[in-house]
Parts: sequence; structure tokens; C-alpha cells
Amino acid sequence: MAVGRIQESTLKVFGNDYPTHDGTCVRDYLHVCDLADGHLSALEALEEGSNVFEHPDGVGVGPKEGEGKFRAFNLGKGNGMSVFDIVEAMRKATGFDFKTVVVERRAGDVPDLTADPALAKKILGFEAKQDLETMCRDLWNWQTKNPNGYQ
Repeated sequence: MAVGRIQESTLKVFGNDYPTHDGTCVRDYLHVCDLADGHLSALEALEEGSNVFEHPDGVGVGPKEGEGKFRAFNLGKGNGMSVFDIVEAMRKATGFDFKTVVVERRAGDVPDLTADPALAKKILGFEAKQDLETMCRDLWNWQTKNPNGYQ
């Protein structure tokens, strides 16, 4: 919208009657660099000598030798931000006055989808570092330099 790729004049917000602080859906947004750091931490945990699969909680450890081993980790900040929180942060980051219109909820949207990164912190030492302002600023910086996406 702000870089001209979307021609609509308003940003649709799907519902404002959810049991959240402003009525809009809450999600656990994550900076792409934090996501990359989380994946690197997981890869490092696979290196020889790692004891990630021997952790006493046993979550996700393969049951028998030769069956493979896995661990599932949620990467996030552990606290969510609403649609309107994101819109306001993007207004600040871009200087663009995004107009919004509330429309009907989408089927299947849940009020709050926030990660619990406790296991990732405990086992991998992962902790998302970037705040919402930084996420939006960096997104805007990348988007203005790449208006048609990565090519």
C-alpha cells in the first residue's frame, strides 16, 4: 500500500470484537533476523557433541535408536501484538497514514496466537531481541528498496 503495490485505499481489519485489548487479533510477530538466529541455534544444536536430544524433559526425543530424533521449538517473543498495534507501528515507521476499515471476521481466525518460546530459551538459548519498532523500520527499509519483492 505505502509503496504502491496495493491499490486499495484502506487496509482491511478482520474483526474488532475479539477478547483482546483493542478487539483485534493478536499475533506474536518476530523480526526476520530473530527467526534466522533461532534456526541457526537449532542447527548448532545438531552439531556433534550436542546434548539437545538428551535433555531431561525428553520432549520430542525419538523413542528408539534408528528412528530419528527431533525437537519442536516455538520461536517468538512470547507476547503478542494486535492488528491495530502493528498498523500504528507501521504508521510511525513509514510516515504513511494507513487508513483502516473493520470488516467481518474471517472464518478460523483465533483471538490470540502467541508463541511460548520457553523451551527454545531453555534448550537452545534462543531469545528474540528485536522490538516492534525495529521490526517495522527494517521491514519498511527492505520493502522500499525491493518494492516487487526479492528478485
